[in-house]
Amino acid sequence: MPCTVHPLSPSDLPTCTAILSRAFGHTSPIIDALLPHHDTPAGQAQAAASFEKTMQTNPTSHFLKATHDSTGAIYGWAEWRILEKGLHPEAEAEDRSGKSAEEREWAAVLWAPLDVVRTRAVEQAGGKLLLLNLLSVDPTYQRGGAGTALMRWGTRIADERGVEAILESTVAARHLYEQNGFRVVEKMEWDVPEKFAGRATPELFFMHRPARKGSV
Repeated sequence: MPCTVHPLSPSDLPTCTAILSRAFGHTSPIIDALLPHHDTPAGQAQAAASFEKTMQTNPTSHFLKATHDSTGAIYGWAEWRILEKGLHPEAEAEDRSGKSAEEREWAAVLWAPLDVVRTRAVEQAGGKLLLLNLLSVDPTYQRGGAGTALMRWGTRIADERGVEAILESTVAARHLYEQNGFRVVEKMEWDVPEKFAGRATPELFFMHRPARKGSV
């Protein structure tokens, strides 16, 4: 399946949020918490507005799309963050949570371990690395090369700069990331308050790719 990676524009976000919803369904507690009702028109509009805000306010973020070479159809998309001076300050869990105080609290509970592992890795790398914040491929086109193309955009830049790269992986995506040089550092755990004891938590792996200067 011939596809090429291009910068993603705000006008692409409605299509991309629909792809994300189809790709994850309701299998990801983090997606459900940070992007509530993402399988509805209203929820997708809210998610698109949130991603556009990140585009406008986070200078480290690079939103990309993998498109069919002939038709221009979007097969998948990703957000890579190129960090030079550490993580960019943002209240991500708050921005992408539900309206009630309880749902905001739950989103913060789920986001906290990601913040911990990311902060630790960035500090260990001296503030300079690449972070894959999100990758989603339309289920119709999975295993067609879009995910690999989006991954190689980031790993190429990491290699050119001689820096490490990090991400969090689902069970399903782990093989793709391992094919692109990432290895599992740890299986992530969540400290869930008793009030949320009945809720599902994500099954995610924190993964790391070492610096490979001069490998491209």
